[in-house]
Amino acid sequence: MLTSKQGIGMLRWCGSLGKEKLVRRTFVLLLIGAFATPSFGQSRAELGANPNDHPFQCGAAFSIMAKVYQEAGDTSKSEGYQIKFDKLVTEAEAIFEEAHKSKGDAEAYMQKHVDLLAAVAERDAKLVINFARRCEERFPG
Repeated sequence: MLTSKQGIGMLRWCGSLGKEKLVRRTFVLLLIGAFATPSFGQSRAELGANPNDHPFQCGAAFSIMAKVYQEAGDTSKSEGYQIKFDKLVTEAEAIFEEAHKSKGDAEAYMQKHVDLLAAVAERDAKLVINFARRCEERFPG
């Protein structure tokens, strides 16, 4: 199970990227942090049709938002998103256990969602912000 201590480090958002991609992702993080205000963006990003995927989808969003706020120096918001992420990791692992899959499989599936959402963030930070808002509606506090 991913814990708060392991936190975002276990989810390799930057992974083994080249310097150029690392700089680009850092820039995207800054953009998301700069524009993550309630008035930014009017379109809504929607969760997938399979409710069993929602903890993975939103866990990825919360992981990225925790990293954004960590990079921006807002530890309070970063910790809040980290707590939400930790709760969803536990829920995601339970879903996989019910399907007789391992926690390692759940972690790999969560990582896949983080990687996909990170790629989306590089193209459209606004979409990721709106998606995180949708996830907050689905998984409040």
